[in-house]
Amino acid sequence: MPIKKILVPIDFSDNSKKAFDVACDLAYQLNTKICVLHAQDESALRAAVKEGLLTRGSRDAELEAELELINKIRFSEMLSKRDIGSLEVEYLYRRGNPGREIVSYAEELNANLIVMGTRGATAMSRLMGALLGSVTEHVIRRSLCPIVLVRYGQE
Repeated sequence: MPIKKILVPIDFSDNSKKAFDVACDLAYQLNTKICVLHAQDESALRAAVKEGLLTRGSRDAELEAELELINKIRFSEMLSKRDIGSLEVEYLYRRGNPGREIVSYAEELNANLIVMGTRGATAMSRLMGALLGSVTEHVIRRSLCPIVLVRYGQE
């Protein structure tokens, strides 16, 4: 089966950035496209508070647009730290349960491979993952395509 599209879920953690690097290396070797997905499950209000965006007159649509812009900037910064050369890289931001969004987008995209980190961005997500089942575990159990897991700190 030829690999034409690689999906890389990112949360901008070191682990997801490492997974992106691995996906880029694979894409160079396979001459394929990379599709990067950032799925955020927090409400726009909660995320805006974390980012320091909330003001007295803030509206939901404005906060959502600002959050999307912040994530695009983070993605651009991540790209600028890696020479992607002729690679075709596409970015998408979605709000919703990350595990479900990853599996759903992989199906929509008709992805041939998912490359993702084994851990999320925060200690809380690791704790929640231990108690409720992690995003990675959700994707492993429900994905219709092969998955490459990348552990941060492993060469």
